[in-house]
Amino acid sequence: MEPLSLRARHVPPAMLRNDEPTQSALFEQIADPFMGANYRRGKPYTWLPNHLMDGKGRISPRSFLKALWTAAEATRASFPDHGMGLHQEAIRKGVQEASKGRVAEVSEDTPWVELAIRPLEGYQVPVTEPTVLRLWKAEYLSAALARDSARYAQADTPERVRTGPRHPDDLPRLITELRELGVMTELRSDERLDLPDVYRIAFGLGRKGGVAKPEP
Repeated sequence: MEPLSLRARHVPPAMLRNDEPTQSALFEQIADPFMGANYRRGKPYTWLPNHLMDGKGRISPRSFLKALWTAAEATRASFPDHGMGLHQEAIRKGVQEASKGRVAEVSEDTPWVELAIRPLEGYQVPVTEPTVLRLWKAEYLSAALARDSARYAQADTPERVRTGPRHPDDLPRLITELRELGVMTELRSDERLDLPDVYRIAFGLGRKGGVAKPEP
């Protein structure tokens, strides 16, 4: 007899796993057709993953499931008479909550990322590199990173994992490291710096026409 964990596992059909038209058609049965009045605001099937991707084009499964669960709960609570399972505004709420979860994860895994991004809170992206460097210098970021690294190095823990950046005193290299982590990106058109929505929203940065940060 198979273990319960194996018998309870659901494996979706191959087409649902690999065929985008099939996936899109299914998603259209549970979500609004558009993220606004018409197609110009995008379709939920593509809009949702686009707003959950990091700078490397990756999506955390936990973020995706969190966004869907929140969207379903928000639809049920705020739009009980809605004819679809996922209301467009509820999907936005889902992305906000997924962003908070992803930022909490990255802040736990690599605490220095939060130290680097918090000085940018309240600013609009895209933002120029000189602006980022000016804000970091005003907040004495290099000194804060050094203190943080020393605190972890002195911690009495069974395993000491390097949590700081490779070059805490070289602020331009911090930008490179953030890009390597997928937290920050660079626009090809004018080299301004950007943050994917999955990080931008919960870190409190704005974007013209973008998903707003969650209310306190």
